[in-house]
Amino acid sequence: MIVIISLFAILLIFVGFDFILFFCEWQARIHIGRWDDRLKWQKAIESRARKWLDRPPTVKLTDNNYWVLYDVLRGRYHNRTIQSWQAAGLLMAFGKTEAVRYSNGKIDTTTGNWKKDPKHIDEALLAYILKKNKALTPIAEKTIISLLTKLKGDQETIPYRATIPDVRFIDTIGMVTPFLVLCGEGELAMKQIEEYDKAKLADSSIPSHAYDIVRDVPLGIYDWARGIGWYILGLVESNTDGSLDARIISLAYELLPYQKDEGGFGAMFFNKEAICESSGTALIGLLMVNAYRINSDTRFLDAAFRVEKQLMRQTRRTGAIDFCQGDTKGIGYYSTFFSVMPFAQGIALKLSKDLNEYANG
Repeated sequence: MIVIISLFAILLIFVGFDFILFFCEWQARIHIGRWDDRLKWQKAIESRARKWLDRPPTVKLTDNNYWVLYDVLRGRYHNRTIQSWQAAGLLMAFGKTEAVRYSNGKIDTTTGNWKKDPKHIDEALLAYILKKNKALTPIAEKTIISLLTKLKGDQETIPYRATIPDVRFIDTIGMVTPFLVLCGEGELAMKQIEEYDKAKLADSSIPSHAYDIVRDVPLGIYDWARGIGWYILGLVESNTDGSLDARIISLAYELLPYQKDEGGFGAMFFNKEAICESSGTALIGLLMVNAYRINSDTRFLDAAFRVEKQLMRQTRRTGAIDFCQGDTKGIGYYSTFFSVMPFAQGIALKLSKDLNEYANG
């Protein structure tokens, strides 16, 4: 009898945990999208972003919504690798003060090195933001460079993971090339970008999710919104000398027809019926702003403001931007879970701040 009661109690705990998560997600979406003043909205998302710098929400590793406590206990609910680029996205919207404060929590003030050794290239994006804001120590920078050098090995470019050295992922361009350029490795950064030209759709500027450099074939889909967003981030943050202007303009013109009527871009943007996804939408908005700065085509500026409007519609009453696609599970395996994401929050805030100079024009 005691065993039965114990098993029943355990079952209730697991079911109750799932219910609490479901309830929290449900109630958070009450009154979503009622923002009609862009400056009030901007203050709200900035306030939320600042809070998340200290205590970010969990970005799930899986799409599983049942027996979630089991995933938590197994350590499969979230991990540090995902959180590093989430923090980098948040910091992109802020300046030196926030970067230094964040750096103090991640870098040992005595040794000047990371408190936890970097293991994946995802952490190069965080290093880039810190270095850009003079908050990265020389030793911490050297550690990231050493990591990338080791991962590159005798290859011409850097793979995403050592376990799959023959495959290049679109994520790498966004995570690594800005850091390489800032560290004076512009030639390698351009190789990373140019190598991916082989993975583009025929007569197009749109790249696929991944590329097999041995078999010389593209892998995954072409219209993954956050995938194109990683490519965009690499282009706009690496374009310090204007050498990537033509790529930015070409891609921006090609993406314009895929903008939804309400202003956003679908999770798989070739499909007009796909749910509007906030992280990819915000990154495409950044592309449009940068394209406008290059050639002053007002269609780009209009597209960026329409992106901002859609992001306002997808913002919870708490200031958290919703409908961000969960972490990808592998090539061809895309998350069906949509919720909040610190990375998208920061990118959306950066976009909105960039648009301030044009808001009254």
